Amino acid sequence: MAAALPALNPLWRNSLRTWLAASLTIGIMLWSGRSNVMMLGLLMAVLFINDNDLTPVRNIGQLVGGALIGILTAVVLHQFSSGWLVTAIGLLITGCLVRGLGLVKGVSMGYMGCWALEVIGYGKHFNWALIFDLAFTVVVGIAMAQIATWTFWPRRPLQQLPALERGLCQQLREQIERMEQWLEHGGPPPAALRSQTLLPQILQLQQLRDQRRNTPTPQHVQLLSSRWAQTGSLWRQLLRQWLLLEPLLLELTPPLEASSLLRQSLNSLDLQLQPQTATTPQAEQPSPQAWLEEARRSTISPPMILAIAQQLQQLHQLLHSRGLVRHAIEARRISAP
Repeated sequence: MAAALPALNPLWRNSLRTWLAASLTIGIMLWSGRSNVMMLGLLMAVLFINDNDLTPVRNIGQLVGGALIGILTAVVLHQFSSGWLVTAIGLLITGCLVRGLGLVKGVSMGYMGCWALEVIGYGKHFNWALIFDLAFTVVVGIAMAQIATWTFWPRRPLQQLPALERGLCQQLREQIERMEQWLEHGGPPPAALRSQTLLPQILQLQQLRDQRRNTPTPQHVQLLSSRWAQTGSLWRQLLRQWLLLEPLLLELTPPLEASSLLRQSLNSLDLQLQPQTATTPQAEQPSPQAWLEEARRSTISPPMILAIAQQLQQLHQLLHSRGLVRHAIEARRISAP
């Protein structure tokens, strides 16, 4: 079963993590006789489950500290008054205190702890026993989330990244194909590519190297993480170049001939994004004179077609570099112990 866990669908894996963290938290709170503050523990358990941060244990002190500051702030303020205005003031004070103490990673937990006391209503009954119960609940909730995340269902990010990168290729390929079909048949232009859908995936490729920077890691894993970060950087540039090219293409008047250099170049981009052609030698790009000849044969102005040609050349070079890096990653994975 342990070997099958990493292959679980992310939705199932995260659902199991949440179930395990919640079950452990409920069990401990009932065993310790603190069922009256169980909801806060469940809130902490669910919020602290993390599928992206490779080293959340290093931040646990800041998270716990931020949560405790938020709780104490809310408790003190509720001795004077209550209501949403007091909660807003408590959130402001909590943010200032947490940042002032250098607990940057705990800012969100501080806000959540302060807000939770307003919702649950514990801030109206201040005593040291309550403070201890709340602190105990926060620590238990966060600790159970840690256990559920790392002990039973640890993620293997390096194994997930190839599929993630293939997804980026597929999304860009689909956009290029939509653009090719529009240039061939005309009709309504395709919707522009939304960078918000690709950027989170690109950031996942880049973040592994930064998260492992101060963590003891085998050398081959460090090298793979560095290569994936390089892939992420290339994808950021690819996305930027495509977003520069797309408005230029949308200014054209389709349909264009199938033999046009523009359609051939777009088709070449599509082929470079296919897995089986990722490491093929870079094809020679048309010269500026060839593009000017293309402008004379079509209705596209020379400045426009030269601007498009420059962006296409950048995309071809970036995809060629991406193929070389992916080839190095595959070679490293095969030779890794």
